[in-house]
This record gives sequence, structure tokens and C-alpha cells, in this order.
Amino acid sequence: MDPDEKFARQLQAEFDAENKAAEALEQQDAKFAQSIASKFHEMSETDDDDEEEEEEQEEEEEASSRSGGAGQVLQCGNTATQASKNYSEASPSCHKDGVTNSPKTPPKKRPPCEYGSSCYRKNPLHLKEFYHPPLEGGEKETVHKRNKECTPGTAGPPKKRLKESVPVGTSQKISSSKLPFPARLSASEPFNFFLNKTFSIKETQEDPLALVFPDLLNPQLGELVESAQLNFMVDLEFLMENYKAGQAHTKPLLVMYGEMEGDPKAHSSVVCNKVKISFQYGTHHTKIMLFQYKTGCRVVVHTANLVPDDWYEKTQGYWVSPVFPELENGRESLLDGESPTRFKRDLVDYLLAYKVPDLTRWANLVKKYDFSNCNAVFVGSVPGYHRGESKDRWGHMKVRRVMKQHASSWKSSLPILFQCSSIGSLGKDARSWMSGELGMSLTGVPGVCASAPMVNLVYPSEDDICNSSQGWMGGSCLPYNSATHEKQPWLMQHLHLWRSDKRHRTKAMPHIKCYTRVNMNCSAAQFFLLTSANLSKAAWGTLQIQNSQLFIRSYEAGVLLLPKFVNDNTEFELGSPSSPSCLSLPYDVPLRPYPDGATPWFMNTRKKRSDIFGRTYP
Repeated sequence: MDPDEKFARQLQAEFDAENKAAEALEQQDAKFAQSIASKFHEMSETDDDDEEEEEEQEEEEEASSRSGGAGQVLQCGNTATQASKNYSEASPSCHKDGVTNSPKTPPKKRPPCEYGSSCYRKNPLHLKEFYHPPLEGGEKETVHKRNKECTPGTAGPPKKRLKESVPVGTSQKISSSKLPFPARLSASEPFNFFLNKTFSIKETQEDPLALVFPDLLNPQLGELVESAQLNFMVDLEFLMENYKAGQAHTKPLLVMYGEMEGDPKAHSSVVCNKVKISFQYGTHHTKIMLFQYKTGCRVVVHTANLVPDDWYEKTQGYWVSPVFPELENGRESLLDGESPTRFKRDLVDYLLAYKVPDLTRWANLVKKYDFSNCNAVFVGSVPGYHRGESKDRWGHMKVRRVMKQHASSWKSSLPILFQCSSIGSLGKDARSWMSGELGMSLTGVPGVCASAPMVNLVYPSEDDICNSSQGWMGGSCLPYNSATHEKQPWLMQHLHLWRSDKRHRTKAMPHIKCYTRVNMNCSAAQFFLLTSANLSKAAWGTLQIQNSQLFIRSYEAGVLLLPKFVNDNTEFELGSPSSPSCLSLPYDVPLRPYPDGATPWFMNTRKKRSDIFGRTYP
């Protein structure tokens, strides 16, 4: 054999082995996320309807002797806490203390990317798998180094900084994604609604209403004093890499979490508290960021776990509030600086519901600020049995009360549009809960089931996942179970495909959850609700004891946007991201129903065919 040919074959064999190792690492990371999601992410979908009804009947009988029990919190300061047994079993790298450190074993050699310097895929998994000589200069670069070299508020390779930035208070038309994030945030008013940049899809990086994590920590947004992150799944190293990219890693940070990977001891500025839920199938599913600046405070309500895959490849939603200034003369009252939406009071009530000192302190901080210009309604879910006035403060009953009082009246024939990443056990038919309770709440109509609205549900099909930017791994955040689906076959007539061609996100699978209602020609919306809450009773709550009690299992948080508060109108005009006066939905309308033969994505079933990358599942 010719020596050159022998050397080429040897080199190719090494490349093939390294490529296989990189792919195995990617699948291991995605399957870890899947295992966590399937065990903890809206676990009510794994519960049998009969078992759920029996369990709830027992809980109703006990309700008269129980108070509304919010979840407990295990405080660990700068130390790790005991995580759940299921979480420890989900990953072989878990330590006994319940906090994991991911093994970092990337291959030493990588085949060159065929696109070289013109490659637009900035997903770190792709950068681990392929070598980019012009970008890397012969040295391996970390994700943090790339973030640090990027202009704040951008993603990808280093770009020339803009010489001038637009002040946060400037009002202008959104014209370019290359503007600094503070300018794009200002131009996003009055909706302040963003999606994330998806690294495998270049067009999403050109969306002016798209962001990356470091954008939210941009120093131009304010001089940070401290912050809090309330979330479900937390990769602590990923979180701190982004804080370092935003020059905020030395500032005090409170992390309230459901499940965590990483070692809090390695970060002296971080305090981590694990939220323990009192009820089976409940989770701490909330996604909130709180930022205290020297000049005010900001609230971000969103849908992304604090893990890389959620931010890099999935479609997520973010409501980013304006800066709320301090009240004058040192006032610290709930009644001072309140908005017509009652956002301040509702947020304070939600933080106090945890009954943990760290969040009580944050609730007292929030009282110091003027929220009078807030145009969003805060919608929270807190675990417990809620009766009396408390019943209308949480979950779908909170939405029902607000919609009834402040939403415009629309034709009852217009369907409600649900879009979610997980589906729970919904009952024997649509009227039993999906449309009869949740749907009724989103119309604001009193009563149950009398005139339940039609519901259209956007949830990816198996084909959507197969052809996504991640192939089968795109379904890692969608833990719907085939056994649950078999008990609710009626759901098929409500299912619609995930299509987002207008926002270039058809191949970026949705972890976002949003609810809305549009008119017949899809030119206007009655409301828009962005939330962490999926389509489940655990998240939204279910009425019990002749509708006198609302039982909720999970912590959730969302924002409801109503024309009355946002644009002093009766509806939202729908349009593109470049039109700041219009609401830009994350998916295309009109919706596309499932074609004949299509099936929903089920995380628990084996796929006989290969995805677009030639991989089988699982």
C-alpha cells in the first residue's frame, strides 16, 4: 500500500473514531436532559386517569382539615443539598450529595468543518465535533471565551463593536438585529417579548426580537447589585459562564431550583436553595429572573431551563420588563407604585408563598420600587388547596378573573390556541378539563362546561422532531407519554403541527409555552399569555368540591398581556418582528392540523426509522 494512502486511511480512521465519540457525548447529554425531563417535567402525564381521580378524591376528603400547603425549601447556602433519589439515578455522574459534575472528555482531535470560517453553526456541540481553523487559531476555544469576545448582546464569533449605543429609554423602530440589546429592548415596547437565538439556524440570529443569555446581563441595562434565578433545571457551570460573560459573576446570586448539576461550593457569590414540593407529580417549574440595579429593578419571566440545550437549540420565550425605579422618599409599600395590572402585589404574594427567608427578602426589595408603568399581569401557580379569595389568585382561576374583568369580548366560535411542550392526563374528553376549565378561564366566561370554547393545540408531531435541527434529540424537552395518549385519543382532533416559517423556527423545537386567541383572518389577537405552565392540571390547577377549591401541584409563573393595558385597545395587531406596534407570535397562523397518519411525539417509544442525521432513537 502506498505510504500516503496508508497515512490517509489512518487519519480518516482517527477522524471517524473522534466523530463517533463526539456524537456519543452529544447523545449522552441529550439523553440526560430527557431522563430528567421525563421524571420531573410535568409528571402528571404519567399518571393513569383512574389513579389520578382516586388520588384527588382522597385529597378532597382531606382538604377540610388541611391548609393551602405551599412547597418547602431546603436551604443550602453555598453548599449542595440532598437531591432526589430519582435525579441521582438519572445520571451516572451524580454524587451522593445530589449535585453533579459533568465529565468533560471532548475528543482531542476533530475533523475540519467543511464550511470553514463561513460556518454559521455556533452550537458548542458542533464546535466540539468539528475543527474551525480560521476561527480557532490552532487552539481549542471554550464557550466562555467565545461569549467574552462577542459584543454584549450578540452570539457567535467576535464582531466589531458598535461605536455608539442607543440609550435604554430611546424609542425607535426595530430595524436590525445588530443593534445592542438595550436598544432592541427599548424598541420592543410595548410587548417586550423575545425569543432566543437558535445557533443551528442562522436566520434566527438576525431576528431583532431574539436574544442570548448574556444579553440579559448586559452592563448597559443597569449596574447590577444582585440577582435571583428561579428555575427548574439548573446547570450551575453554564449559568456562571453566562454571568461571567455579562461581567456579573462576582455579584450576589440566589438560585432557587428543582434539580441542579454543579457544585455551589465553587462559587462564593452564589446561594442555592432546592425547592421541595409537597405533592406527588408537582415540580418547581417556574422560570423567573430578578435583577436589582443601583437605579432600579427588572423582572424577566421566561420558559428556558438554565441548561445549554434549552438556550442553544430549542425555541424559548422571554418577557423582559422595563427598569422599575425606586419609590421616592424611601417608601416601601405595596400600595405605592402599583400598576393597573397589580403586577407588583401579585409578584410579592408569589415570592412570599415560598415561605423562605431569601425570597421574603426579595419580596421586601420589590416593595421599594415603582411598578406603575408595568403593562403585564403576573400569573403564578403555587402548590396547595386554594379556597375562598385565594382560589382566584393562582393558576387558571387567576386568568379567569382577570380576563372576565379586563379582556374584550370576542365571538365564542373563535378557538383558543394552546401551545406547549408537555401534555398531562386531561380526562375522558375535552370538556372535562382542557376546554371546560382551562379553556373557559381563557375566555373569561363564568361557569364550567356550559359553553366551553374550541381548543386548538400546537404540539410537534413525530415528523417535526425527526426533521428538526437536532433530529430525534430535538424531542428531549417534550416528555409526552404514549400511555397517557392512549387514554385520551380525543386529543388528536385538536392537534396542530409546529410551524414557524415566518420566524425561521420550524426546525427549532418549542420549549416555549403560550396561549392566545386570534380572529378569523389571523390579523389580530385577543390576548397573549407566556408562561412556564404546560397543558396539565398539575400546572394550572383543577377545581374540586363543587368548584369551591382549586388544587395545584406545581410552581409556575407567566405574564398575561391584554390590549387594555398594553395599547389601550381591544385587540393586538399581529405582524412581523420588525413592527414594534404589532405582536409577533412564535408560530405561524393559521395553524396546520395534523395530516392523516401523523402521530404526536412520544418520548418513551422507539423510532424504527432514522432522523435527518441518520440516527435511531433511543
